[in-house]
Amino acid sequence: MADEPDDLKLGTLLTFFGVVTEHNIKRGLVLSKHTGLPLGKCLVMLDFVTNEVIRAAIEAQSMIKDNLLDPMSAREAMGVVHRKKWTLSDALIVLGVDAYATRGTRLGELLLSAEHLNALQVDIALKASDGSGLPLGRVLVLLSKLSEPSLDLALNLQREVRGGRLERTNAVEQLRKERVQISFEGRDGDKDDKRVRIGELLIASQLLSAADVKSAVEMAKANDKMVGEVLIEMGWISHELLTAALRLQEMVWSGGVSVYRASSALKHIDKSGLDAEDGLAKTGLRTSDFQKQVSFCDFLRLSGYLNKDMMKIIVKMVMGDPELIAVVMKNARREGDVSKDFLREAIKLSFKNTELLGYLLRQSRADDKALIDSATIMHELLKSGKLTLDQAVVNFTIRKNGLDFDP
Repeated sequence: MADEPDDLKLGTLLTFFGVVTEHNIKRGLVLSKHTGLPLGKCLVMLDFVTNEVIRAAIEAQSMIKDNLLDPMSAREAMGVVHRKKWTLSDALIVLGVDAYATRGTRLGELLLSAEHLNALQVDIALKASDGSGLPLGRVLVLLSKLSEPSLDLALNLQREVRGGRLERTNAVEQLRKERVQISFEGRDGDKDDKRVRIGELLIASQLLSAADVKSAVEMAKANDKMVGEVLIEMGWISHELLTAALRLQEMVWSGGVSVYRASSALKHIDKSGLDAEDGLAKTGLRTSDFQKQVSFCDFLRLSGYLNKDMMKIIVKMVMGDPELIAVVMKNARREGDVSKDFLREAIKLSFKNTELLGYLLRQSRADDKALIDSATIMHELLKSGKLTLDQAVVNFTIRKNGLDFDP
C-alpha cells in the first residue's frame, strides 16, 4: 500500500488516491502555469479525470486538512468515487465514515448564515464554480460579491471552526460584522459599471478627491485639453498611473472587470510604485501571451461547454452530412495539412478554426446560438487582452447556466 502523502497539494493527493499518474500531473501543472487556472480544471480539460472526481478530491483534501478524515480512508473512498462514479459523501457512508462532518462549515453555508448572500446566490455561485473549475471564493471575488480581505477572513474562520477552535455561531457573528459584499458596484460586467470616467475611477481608488477631479475637468475644458493631460501637468498623477488607469478603464468598458476591482488594482499600483504592466500583472488583471493564444476550442473546453462526448457528436454529424463534409474538406485543403481521404483528420483541423467550429456548433446545437455567440465574444476579449482567462471563463459560465447573479 502507498505511503501517506508528504504534502496535501491536490496533485500529490490525486496520485496518492490513484486516480491520475505523476505524468498526468506534470502535464496539468504546465497548463495550469500558463493559463492561471486551477490544476483540477486543467486535468479535466486534458481528459485525465472527470469533473466529479476533481470535486470529490477537493472535498477530501479539505476534510484531511481539517483533520476530519485520514488520508488512508480518503484514498479508499476516492477509489470508490473513481470506479463507481459515486459522490464522496456516498462513498464515505458505505465505508462507515461520517460524511457530514463538514456540514454547515462550507464557505457558501457560512456566508449564507452571515446573511451576505441568499440561498439562490449561493446556488448560482456554486454552479459557476463547478462549471468554471474555479474555487467558490475566487468566483465570488471575480463577481465582486466578496472582497479579497473578506475572503481571507472567511477562510480563516472556516479553518478555526473545523479545527474545533471556534464555535460556528461565533464565526458567523464575526463574518456578519464584516463588510463582505461590494455594495457600490455590481458584478463584473454589469451595465452600470461600463461607462466609468477616468476621474470617477481615480475617485473610487481614493487617489483624488471629487473636488480635484472637478477642477481638472474645468481646466481641461477651458484650455481644450484632455483631463488626463491636466492631471499630469498639475502633478496629481504620473504618466504610469494614468496609463494603468486608462487600461483599467478599458477593461471596465469591455465588461470583464467591475469598477471595484479596477479601483482596487489602481490603488495597489499607486502604493507599490509599479509600472502599468507589472502592476496589472501583480493584481491578476493582465492577460499573459499564452492566455491570448488559447484557441476557441480550448476556451470552450476549459469552460466546460465542449467535452469529448460533444466532439464525438459533431464528428458523427459531419460524417453523415455531405454539405458539412464539403465545408470541412475545403478548410482542410486550405490548411494544406490533409489529403482528401483523411476525413477524420480534416474534421480535427476544423476544431482549430474558430469560425468553422462556431459554425459546426450552431449546426449541432441550434438552441445554443446565443450562447455560442457569447462564447465567441468572450474569446475575442481574451485574445485582445481585455479579459484574463479566469474572468472570461467565469463570465461565460454564468451565461452558459442562464443565470443572473443579482436575483
